[in-house]
Amino acid sequence: MDTATTQASLEIVTFRALREGPPYREASGWRQAPAVVIDMLLHLMIGLIVAGLSGAESWSFFVTLVTTYVVASFVHRVLLRRWWGVTLGGGIAQVRWVEIETGLTPTLGQLAVLWLFASLFSVLTALTGG
Repeated sequence: MDTATTQASLEIVTFRALREGPPYREASGWRQAPAVVIDMLLHLMIGLIVAGLSGAESWSFFVTLVTTYVVASFVHRVLLRRWWGVTLGGGIAQVRWVEIETGLTPTLGQLAVLWLFASLFSVLTALTGG
């Protein structure tokens, strides 16, 4: 399955929409944004704890923080989302990624592609200032 097909067949929907069945409507940005913020804060908190416990100074602290953030993000948004079907932020905001045709949790490969593109977009946005 190519990337365009993978991206086109996935949608963020509310738990309520899943209970009501197809056709699934995309959740509003007001529902999606808190989920993303909660997840990012969780990853940052894990990174800060690990970097703080490592006793690293200055540059080493930053490298440890960024590395731990990336690992926590991947584990949470790809592996645990595949296992649980939702991230912590998604569970609180009651939204989740689904295959739009079936309502099923995306495959591990689809989640990895989504994570990679979201990560690259975030880095490019940060580097270009918006």
